Amino acid sequence: MCGIAGVAALTGLDAEAMAPKLDAAVARLQPRGPDANGTWHDARCAFGHTRLSVIDLSDAAGQPMAAHGLVGVYNGEIYNFAALRKELEAANVSFTTRSDTEVLLAGWRHWGEDVLARLVGMFAFALWDADAGCLILARDRFGQKPLLYAEDAGVLSFASDLVALDRLRGDGGIDPAALRLLFTLRYLPDPWSIRPGVQRLPPGHLLRHDAEGTRSKRWYDLAEQRQPTPESDRVALAELRERFDAAVEARLIADVPLGVFLSGGIDSALVAASMARLGGRVESFTVGFEGAAAYFEERPAARIVAEHLGCLHTEVSIGPDDALAALDSVFDGLDEPFADSSAVPSYLLAQATRRSVTVALSGDGADEVFGGYRKYRAERYANLYRSLPSMVRHGLIEPLVAHLPESKSHRTLEAARRLRRFVAHAGKDVVARQAGFNRLLHDDALDALLVVPAEAPSLEAMIYDLRQDSGQTDPVNAMLAADIALGLPGDMLVKVDRMSMANGLEVRCPFLDHRLVAFAAALPSRLKLGARTGKIALRQAFADRLPPSVFARPKKGFEMPIASWLTGQLADLTRRAIDPTHLATQGLFRPELPAAWYDALKGGRRDTSEALWTLVAFQAWYERHGEA
Repeated sequence: MCGIAGVAALTGLDAEAMAPKLDAAVARLQPRGPDANGTWHDARCAFGHTRLSVIDLSDAAGQPMAAHGLVGVYNGEIYNFAALRKELEAANVSFTTRSDTEVLLAGWRHWGEDVLARLVGMFAFALWDADAGCLILARDRFGQKPLLYAEDAGVLSFASDLVALDRLRGDGGIDPAALRLLFTLRYLPDPWSIRPGVQRLPPGHLLRHDAEGTRSKRWYDLAEQRQPTPESDRVALAELRERFDAAVEARLIADVPLGVFLSGGIDSALVAASMARLGGRVESFTVGFEGAAAYFEERPAARIVAEHLGCLHTEVSIGPDDALAALDSVFDGLDEPFADSSAVPSYLLAQATRRSVTVALSGDGADEVFGGYRKYRAERYANLYRSLPSMVRHGLIEPLVAHLPESKSHRTLEAARRLRRFVAHAGKDVVARQAGFNRLLHDDALDALLVVPAEAPSLEAMIYDLRQDSGQTDPVNAMLAADIALGLPGDMLVKVDRMSMANGLEVRCPFLDHRLVAFAAALPSRLKLGARTGKIALRQAFADRLPPSVFARPKKGFEMPIASWLTGQLADLTRRAIDPTHLATQGLFRPELPAAWYDALKGGRRDTSEALWTLVAFQAWYERHGEA
């Protein structure tokens, strides 16, 4: 893993003026690559790089790298680089390092953009072809590695991190449409950025910048990669085992120590089990919350798995004081506003893991690929709910659910919140349902909250397009495809990347091996969703690898008790975020709605913690970078 940044000015680069800006960008990226850094420039292009050394630890593998008629900077890992190198050597291509970076440069020179389809891995990279006067940017299939860019008066700048890009461009501001999307989703979907004029290169896309202009195109489309439906469930489950184990094995290549994140759920447990089958003692790491409700506790279930597999296991205990102490580091690691509160425990887990290993495997992606979230089961029951007479739904169920009594029990509070969300959206059409299950604030609340009006794409329109593009006719598989394109790169993978990279830890996700994802996309939804649980295929294919209690455990998110903390240990932080005087000076938010959120949460009348935390997270980012 690394951090990359650079600038291309085809009419000529003022290298002397650019040098301090590039140095400042590289300094921002240092946590992503704590082992080495470097810069390079010619008359039209300049690159910066920070390196986390994982494969070929020698100085010869440092970046920026000039080889095979190209100069490149690269963030990620190509797991099949050794096989690609053999192919290239058979074509009389010679190498001077053992690095995957050089294989990427040689592969591009030999195959051109067709090399992208050959890559197994996660990556974001930039290549400069001086002879052609062309800058190339590319991002991996599912958006595991970030890449942002902006074009200003013909000068194209890019970076792994928005703050680093700000340092190259010297520009700032807030895009009102992006702000509206943030409070719609709690994150910013690709290609949006909070900065006007800055975009994220979408997953599976390639960008060229040369004398003909700047244009991007999709180089990977999951809809075009799906496999034929297996001839039987038995064949499907056997192939699933084979593909999954191959994906795990591919991600064990490294010249540094590896471990695994181990929660109480089946995804990370299956990764750990596969690692154990491949030999050697597995180092595993899990996190738990001191004094919190049992709902948030992962350690006992993870301990059962670790003992079953014989892992060298480490438990991380988090109390409110630990979370509060880590908040500055968490917010420092976020280059854009991001309001998934599980970033906090993710940071602390990555921090503890990095003390022992440099690379960790995780179970991320399994929920989106195999149907693990509760909202997918809600989709299964929605048609049953819609079949009820309107009089029953609107006259009886909805009023009863709206007046459910509040409870101090998190389990009861969470169940009530889920039931309200289901009843609010289950009667809608399939696109509106999915939008409702993903939405934080509706348009009327957004209008009441935001001072500056903005035209942003509707969530329904985005989801409709993604479902259509997927080519899936099964409504559950279409829902999964839309989430793989929207929430996975915008939320889950942002959290994983930013919090691990803030600690110089590389995280690899076997469930996002593109061959496994394409295979899963062809499975019928009955192998993903059952009447009471999800990820049926995983449960059936790997039932012999883990104790039955692991598969019987109900689905839980990687969450922290944010509702109680916002009005307790973090109350001062919350009150600063909603302070009317500050909001008036800032000119972005009206104060009435945030005040109502806080009063409702503190009074136990409604769980408004997600909305409050989104505002808290935005304000923390704004204090650091808002006026860049």
